Formats: sequence, C-alpha cells, structure tokens
Amino acid sequence: MTRRLPSFVRTTAFRLTLLSAGLFALSSFLILAFVYAASAGAAINRTDAVINDELAALGRRYDEAGIDGVNRYILQRTVGGSDFLYLLVNENGRLLSGNLNGLPEVDASSEGWLDFVYGRAPTGDESDAQDERRARARLVQIGSGHAVFVGVDVEDENRLIGRMLRAILIASALVIALGIASGVVVSRRFSRRLDHINSVARSVRGGKLASRARQNGSGDELDELSGNFNDMLDRLEEMVHRMRNVGDSIAHDLRSPLTRMRNRMEAALRADGDRASRQAALEQALNDSDELLGVFNAILSISRIEAGERRDSFEVFDPAQIVEDMGELYEPVCEDSGHAFGLESASGLRLRGDKSLVSQAMANMLDNAVKYTPAGGAVQLRLRRCSDGRAEISVTDTGPGIPLEERARVTQRFVRLEKSRNQPGSGLGLSLVKAIADVHRAELVLDEGAGGLDGMGPGLRIALVFPSVEDRA
Repeated sequence: MTRRLPSFVRTTAFRLTLLSAGLFALSSFLILAFVYAASAGAAINRTDAVINDELAALGRRYDEAGIDGVNRYILQRTVGGSDFLYLLVNENGRLLSGNLNGLPEVDASSEGWLDFVYGRAPTGDESDAQDERRARARLVQIGSGHAVFVGVDVEDENRLIGRMLRAILIASALVIALGIASGVVVSRRFSRRLDHINSVARSVRGGKLASRARQNGSGDELDELSGNFNDMLDRLEEMVHRMRNVGDSIAHDLRSPLTRMRNRMEAALRADGDRASRQAALEQALNDSDELLGVFNAILSISRIEAGERRDSFEVFDPAQIVEDMGELYEPVCEDSGHAFGLESASGLRLRGDKSLVSQAMANMLDNAVKYTPAGGAVQLRLRRCSDGRAEISVTDTGPGIPLEERARVTQRFVRLEKSRNQPGSGLGLSLVKAIADVHRAELVLDEGAGGLDGMGPGLRIALVFPSVEDRA
C-alpha cells in the first residue's frame, strides 16, 4: 500500500513556500552564475592581455636585435624568475630557450591560444609545490621559421573561480534546503490552526454548538477567519436556540386562545335550544381563529422577510409620503383611544427599500405605542435626517417604557414582558420590526422617550435608522 504524505506536505502553504523557495533559488543561481561567468571571462581576458603585452615586447626586441635579441630576452627573463612561461623554437622544432621542457601536446586554436597542464618543480615552500598546474599560452610565429611560446600560470585564478562555483552550488542548495525547512515550519503551524478550525466544525456538526475556534490575536488571515467563523457560530447557536424554543413559545402563547375556543364550542354544544348562545360562541370562536391565523401569518411574514424574499422589490423613494399617510391613518385612532398624536416629517430624504415593509414596520411601532400608553398620554411619529445623512423614522410615547436590561429580548419572537401579559398580543410585533430593519440593513434603536407626562412613565422611543442611498450603492 502506498504511504500517504504527511498532512502538512499536502497543504497549500507548504506548496507555496516550496515554490517560492525554488523560484528564489533559481533566481539566485542565475544571478550567481552570471557573476561566475563574468568573473571567469574577466580573468581570461586579463590573462590574454598580459600574454599579448609580453608578445608585443618580444616583437619589439626582435625588431631591434633579431632572433638573437629575442633569445637573450627570454634567457634573462627565465633566469630572473619571471612568472611567464617561455619557449623559443627554431624552424626544425629545436628548443632554443625557455623554462618548459617542450611544447604542450594540445591543439592550439586558430589564433594560437592553448590551455594546458604543465609540471612545476617545488620551490622553497613545499606548501606551494604541485605536480601539475594549469596555464594558458599563445604560440605565434616570429622571424623566418621561428616560433615563440608565451604562457601564464592560471592555477590560482582557476582555483579561485572553482571555489566560487562551489560556493554558488552550495548556496543554491542551502536556499532550497532552508526553503523546504521553512515550508515545513510554516505549513505545520498553518496546518495546526486549520486542523483546530476543522475540529471545531466537526464538533459543531456533531451538535456541540458551544465550540469556538481559538484566536491568537495576531490579526492575520487565519485569525480573521477564526473570528468570522466564531461570529457565524454565535449566530447559528442563537438561531438554533430560537428554533428549539419556538415550539414551547408557540404552545405557551397559543394555548389560551385554543383553550378558550374549545370551551366556547363545548358550551355551545351543551346549550340546548339556545340559538343566541350558540351564535355568540361561534362568533367568538371565529375571532379566536382569526387571532391564531394572525399569529401564524406574522410568523410566516417574519420568516420570509428574514429569508430576503422581498429584497428584489427594493427601490429608492422618499419616505415622507408614507409617513404622512401613516399619520393620517393613526391620528383618529389615537383620538378614539384618548391619546394626543403628533407628526413631524422632513422632506427630501431618500432611502432604498420596500414601501410596504416600511409601512408595516411603522404600523407595528404605532400599534405598540397606542397599546401600552395609558389614556391621556401622547404618541409622536417623526421622520428626520440624522447628522450623518441617514434617515430616521421613530415613534415616541409616554408609556411605561422598557427596562434597559429587557430591550435586547423584546425583539425576539414570542417574548412579552410580565407587565404586558394582560394585554392582547402574541409578542411578534417588535420581532417583525426587527426583521424588517435587518432586511433593510437599518439600525433598530430602543431607548427612553421624552420622559413622564402627567405622572406617566418614562416612555419609549423606537427608531429605525436607514442607511443613506449613497452608503448602499
């Protein structure tokens, strides 16, 4: 069976690190290779220039004193310990002078250049002794049938260039090795953090919704991923918790109307011959069924709004008209219930959304204010422009208000405060407003109203703050 590679080797981080190391090693190798080639070429050119200068000096000596002058020059240079390698050969191939035993057995180029190996006797320093050394020379014709050979020992330069080549190869190998090592370290760290996120995902899939991914505070992309992952899990846990409790909430809030409906229908069946009693019981049962249908319709509306089904119908409009229409609708309602009603509407505002949903949200906010504000109180509907350019629709009343610690709960489904249990309703009004705010990416604000009025409570201010059209573009 083929053994699988370690998990960190299969990670993208390892592959990218290895690729980066390979590209860096290749680029380094090419740069160093260029330096090597340039250094080797410069050394050869320098050697050739020295040899050509020496050949020019021999040519001038030949012009002054002929072949004998060349011979004397070579003898003087070799006896004086010159670094050059000389040979003077006559037309018969006989060696006349020089410090080599004979011409190297290598083929010369078309210009007479030779690269060869020669033997040099040890000097006083044995550390410098070497049996064979590399040299470069040039063989040219001089005079009638004579040939002069001038060379230079290039062993030290070749040795330096060889060291340079080995350094280039070793440096390239080290770059690749360090790249692989860094890839292993980085990918292992990367893989461990991803494995932890995956293990959290598996735990959540297994039902452990409280599991969360660790964050190390580095602010890197994995830390950001962990933060977003945890935010998603928080939202998921909240939704699952709501789903688990929705059955109990529905049973709790619908039990009373269902029980009343059953009792009235049972009483109607027992009312022998009393047609009026049966008619009243059926009418009340019909009202109870309408109440139940209203609850279910509200739940369905919230679900559809939260799913974003109405987002395709969004348009840019001025909310002043629908605010004024809503004011005309609720002003007589407030007069009948004994509430003072005020309307303040700014013009020239623009928001992007669904007109019917915005109207529904205002209706729920006004219903909530009328229902919980005692007779003699005041309700105000207001449309204004915020200092940052956003549009705000608010409803303020002088009722009992909502305690600060309860404001986060009242927007959840079927949540009703204890002091409002005796009021009709299902606890879905503000949930619908919250859903409408979310689908419009608006901010739902709940805070205290204008304060007590004639001994009434602190009041409640419910506001929908819509983003400006420019921000949504």
